[in-house]
Amino acid sequence: MLRQEAWRSDNETWEETEPQEKRIDEESFTTLERIPFLRFAIVLLLGGAFFVLPVPWNNTVTVPFDIVATLIEDAASQYVLALSWLMVVGAAAMTTIAELHNRDFVGLEDGTVERLNLELWETNLVFWLLRIIGAAIATGFFFDVGPAMMLAPNVSGVVWGTLILSIVIIIPLGSIFVNLLIECGALEFIGTLARPVMKPLFKLPGRSALDAAASWAGSFAIGFYVTRKVFDRGGYNKREVFIICSCFGTGSIGTIGVFAAAYDMLHIFPVILFAYLIAIAVTAAITIRIPPLSRVPAEYISEPTVESNLTGSVTDYLRLAVSEAVEEAKGTSTPRAGWRGLVDGIVLTATITGTVVSVGTLVLVLYHNTELFQIVSAPVEPVIAAFGIPNADVVASAVIIGFADMYVAALTAVELAPMAQFFVVIIVSSQILFLAATGPMMMDMFTDVPVRFRDIVAVFTVRTLVLIPVSAALTHAASFLGFL
Repeated sequence: MLRQEAWRSDNETWEETEPQEKRIDEESFTTLERIPFLRFAIVLLLGGAFFVLPVPWNNTVTVPFDIVATLIEDAASQYVLALSWLMVVGAAAMTTIAELHNRDFVGLEDGTVERLNLELWETNLVFWLLRIIGAAIATGFFFDVGPAMMLAPNVSGVVWGTLILSIVIIIPLGSIFVNLLIECGALEFIGTLARPVMKPLFKLPGRSALDAAASWAGSFAIGFYVTRKVFDRGGYNKREVFIICSCFGTGSIGTIGVFAAAYDMLHIFPVILFAYLIAIAVTAAITIRIPPLSRVPAEYISEPTVESNLTGSVTDYLRLAVSEAVEEAKGTSTPRAGWRGLVDGIVLTATITGTVVSVGTLVLVLYHNTELFQIVSAPVEPVIAAFGIPNADVVASAVIIGFADMYVAALTAVELAPMAQFFVVIIVSSQILFLAATGPMMMDMFTDVPVRFRDIVAVFTVRTLVLIPVSAALTHAASFLGFL
């Protein structure tokens, strides 16, 4: 039986405790009321169908997610780009107000701070500058003014005309259905069914399945937030926090959709999503057992709340999963959940677009006008080629650029062969720890673990070394089955 290590503070020491053995039928089950159950079941079926149900469309087979996103882009691309510009500029302005207030340069009344929700826009100095720079570059893109190297089609066309256009459509659209899945119990259902898998494969409590599902269905920010709250309550130790954030705080379903749209691959979105989930699971199962993750101390920062070891049949787990889902669905308004998802998706999009524009433009200008990334990625190129991936030079650059930003890394593969694109979308979505968002956020949110820059570099390197053969195998499998 697995034993929990002691939690220690300055004043007391908690002895090692063992998880209690408990049968599922000893748990408290929610009464299956008809309306909450129907709400959960309908949202689960419709939400799942929206993302993965193959349907014929324009002489091909695709998913409803692709159809709706394509219709919006075809009908309103200019309006979407105008909205994109407003988002980037607005986010830069709100961040400036928040940071000036936070640094006591400007005094605002508490009511004003609350109405503007300034806490949402607070960041660090680097990301504040990136958002301001992003606003300036987005203005140049939108009004077609600026240096020639910035307005070149292989820069502006990719960053503004492809990536930002896709992000501003797909993330809010996906967030509507994702929030419905969250608030109507679908994530509770999935997380409960995953509990028997988390401990043996990933050395994590069953409750961590919800953190992972929140990242996959919503965003890594949601997953990090959930992990922080559970960590504070003693539900995770430091090693478990590090594993959850660095192995499961991945790009969301919406992010995978953005990449697939950029590669004109949304018609095989379920295949990409399935391969991505396999890559995440295999890479996590390997990396948690080797340094540096295996050396993170299993210490608690508050009194441990150890999860019971539940035993029961598949039917018992299914009953418990439905019970947990129905409990979550009680009191939920489906229209309000969808609306909140749309609003949250728009806000999330606004917070990342400025950074994507600034970092993406800088990286692509350097990529197309210097040899920097080609030099840095040179040792990786023969490795990629040895696994039979085409366009190995560009793919190697994408793998390295992934440490700066996964969106920008994906951009470098826009015009490559389908096998190269499939490989890139799997690997850059699964590297997780990139400097434009997840790395700094993890260092900021978990200073008591602690997470340091050298840890981010080490975990990123290990994950990438594991992901290269895993992603190559999945790419060749997809090609063999005729998807590429």
